[in-house]
Amino acid sequence: MKREYIAAALITAIFVISVFNTHYVENKTRALTEDIESAEQLYNSGDGSGAASIVEDSMQKWLGWDSYAHIMLRHSEVDLVTDAYFELLSDLQSGETVPKAAFGKLKEQLHSISIMEKITIGSIF
Repeated sequence: MKREYIAAALITAIFVISVFNTHYVENKTRALTEDIESAEQLYNSGDGSGAASIVEDSMQKWLGWDSYAHIMLRHSEVDLVTDAYFELLSDLQSGETVPKAAFGKLKEQLHSISIMEKITIGSIF
């Protein structure tokens, strides 16, 4: 009977940690997405250098989260977000017109990470 209690405690701990991870990832990706939306608004209002500064700050936040992200998230997803950040920043710093899709690509990659981490019936079974 003691083994069953230990197993139940381990399963409960894993579930609680999974819920914490899900909320943490959702909050982090939401904050990063808000940064990109702010940069997009600045860019659309004609402030390309301000937008580049916000994207660069947001990218530094993302890269600072690297150790956690590489442990808890899929490496391919982490790489896609990192690439999207660098592409958007490169477009902004080039001084040429940045397509709206460049902002959308990065926001979608961040959203994708958030969706993948959600606990669903399919992810349990």
